[in-house]
Order: sequence, then C-alpha cells, then structure tokens
Amino acid sequence: MKNYFFLYLFIGCFISVTAGVNQYTDLISVGEWLIERKIDLTTYEISCRASIPSQVNWFGARVRLGPNNELIKPIWISVNEEQLHFAKLSRVKKLLNECRSEFLFLPDNL
Repeated sequence: MKNYFFLYLFIGCFISVTAGVNQYTDLISVGEWLIERKIDLTTYEISCRASIPSQVNWFGARVRLGPNNELIKPIWISVNEEQLHFAKLSRVKKLLNECRSEFLFLPDNL
C-alpha cells in the first residue's frame, strides 16, 4: 500500500493543472451562482466573475455581476426571483470581493 502511495505521488508531479492561470476556471458555487477566477501570469492580476450558468456564452446571455458588482440581466432572459434574492446577491458579492482581494481564497462557510 505504501508503494502505491509513492507511485501516485510521483505520477501526480507530472500532471499539469490549469487552476485559473490565464483562463477562467470554476472556483465555487453559491446556490445557482458560479464564481470563476483567473490569474494573469504576466501582471499577476486576479480577475473574478460571478454568473448564473446557462447554455449560452458569457458575454451575451448570462445573468451576471459586472466589475463593480452591478447586476447585469439581459432583457430576453427570464430569471427566478429566488436567484436574485437580496440576501443571496449580498453573499455572492461578498465572496466576489474576497476572491478579488487576495491571492489565496478561502471562503468561511458555504
């Protein structure tokens, strides 16, 4: 058993992981909301965004929070009022600010 552990550890050293480096990757979910994160390796800038995932692309047709945490809702999308509840939006905005503020993101309790 001990030998298998070291074998997995050795193989794991050669597997590449793209955890938010130069592209957005999923970070956490808060209800229906998804928070994604990207770290630019040239400037070390952290970018985070939050949206309600759907079957469409990011820019045109997702309910999302903008760079100043303003709600952006395309008029042709119908959304359940529970998804836009004040308490839920406040929680998402708080986590989004925490995500943007530090390199290491450890949410308190989800």
